[in-house]
Amino acid sequence: MSAHLTLHFANSAEEAPRIARRVEYYLHDRQISDSIINKLLLCVDELITNIIAHAYNDDQEHAVLLECRILDGKIELELRDDGVPFDPTKQNRPNTKLGVDDRDIGGLGIHLVMTLMDKVEYTREGDYNVLKVTKILD
Repeated sequence: MSAHLTLHFANSAEEAPRIARRVEYYLHDRQISDSIINKLLLCVDELITNIIAHAYNDDQEHAVLLECRILDGKIELELRDDGVPFDPTKQNRPNTKLGVDDRDIGGLGIHLVMTLMDKVEYTREGDYNVLKVTKILD
């Protein structure tokens, strides 16, 4: 059984549930705990939704790549898109102590990813955003 999953998909909202299901099946097949799977799926959904909603300035179809690797006691998810440069690790964290009406709009999804994952790394490789999130297996 391969310890690597590679998925290519279009920047379409219809793709997000399908991709999440594939990641879920892949992780279940490798006996990853439900707790870790749920955290990873929340992050996958958030990151894919952000790419689809914000990465592109046109209505064209773009290819997005998701890779999932299990190695050395950790799970790595890597997302690669050719959208506008965006480094989520450089964004201001929302003030979660403020009430909903007093908070700036946006940023909670990225905050969720940064909180649930053990490591979040961004690089720009040529025309591609590359975001790698890592979860250490308990």
